[in-house]
Amino acid sequence: MQFTYRMPTKIVFGPGVLGQLGEICESLGDKPLIVTGRQSARKSGVLEQALAQLPMAVVYEGVEEDPGTEQCDEAAAFGRKAGCGIVVPIGGGSPMDAAKAIAGLMLNDGPCADYVGRDTFTKGALPIVAVPTTAGTGSEVTPYSVLVNERDGQKQTIGGENLFPRAALLDPLLTHTMPRSVTVNTGLDALSQAMEGVVSKKSTPKSDVLALEACRIIRRWLPAAAEDGNNAGARSQMLYAAMLSGCVIAQTATTLVHGMGYLFTTEYGVAHGMANALLLTPLFQHNAQYAPEKVAAVAEALGHPCEAAPGAARTAIGAAVHELLDTLSVSPAAADAGVDANRLTEFADGIAATPYRYRNQIGHIDAARIRELYEQAHQGALA
Repeated sequence: MQFTYRMPTKIVFGPGVLGQLGEICESLGDKPLIVTGRQSARKSGVLEQALAQLPMAVVYEGVEEDPGTEQCDEAAAFGRKAGCGIVVPIGGGSPMDAAKAIAGLMLNDGPCADYVGRDTFTKGALPIVAVPTTAGTGSEVTPYSVLVNERDGQKQTIGGENLFPRAALLDPLLTHTMPRSVTVNTGLDALSQAMEGVVSKKSTPKSDVLALEACRIIRRWLPAAAEDGNNAGARSQMLYAAMLSGCVIAQTATTLVHGMGYLFTTEYGVAHGMANALLLTPLFQHNAQYAPEKVAAVAEALGHPCEAAPGAARTAIGAAVHELLDTLSVSPAAADAGVDANRLTEFADGIAATPYRYRNQIGHIDAARIRELYEQAHQGALA
């Protein structure tokens, strides 16, 4: 057994921990740049609570749902002009992704699009203190910034050790205002990250433990959080599970589920977590052929124990995913999300031509196989 596991982010979890924001930021830098979305942080009162603790802070509002490199350039210029020395993202995955790039751009010259790749911010990044208000991406504990690169319109990643937030304040009270649709979409995002982490080529024994625990929690608590947004126990458990899923992909990265799902989002506006969920059944039935013991472990965590054999694992994981989606009133068919079957070949060819999108994916992958997986997802079928 040989592996590396690194998690440098200080995690502060519990109801009311937002009240520690001022103290934590004071120890890391002067004049915070708060990065947030269009309206939710202000409407919910979270922004007001943050500003009460950070009187010297300046605010960059309006991060798009799928932030782009040019918006990060704009925000970094704003932060440099204000003389900010620390970045505080408040919100879901989009402000988190943008804030990480902004923190790097504050210390590195040139446009954001030049920094796509790994460890490209050679001059480091400003300290980041993350405050998630959704339970899904786990971005508060990952070293990744996923952005739309306006040069080619593709979602691409900036990654590196210096993009790990120094601290993450996970206050479940901040998630109670999430509407049902956001609760479901972000919860499914956390599920996909945990599941993908188990079968990634970069999985580790420690990340597997965290991933399977996240799957167990999500299976039990996501339906409860969706049914009653004020269920404090469910909200707390889902925020915890999302954080675990972030700890997982910080080590393992993601697989072809994410690689294929991006096109559902960029071309049809399907929410990121939902796009991933539509691909879980076909991809994990594919994975069962190559890692039946791992897929069986995921199926058991989702309430469908089975023998660690390809056929049994394939059947069990399909039943487990479909059962959870049905509980959430989510159709497993991408067709019902508005995806056009006539574009699946185009999508498959594009994915096959960009191998980095499936570099962590196990098993034989080519354009024909990707097309088959897309077709299965489009129909919502079981293999």
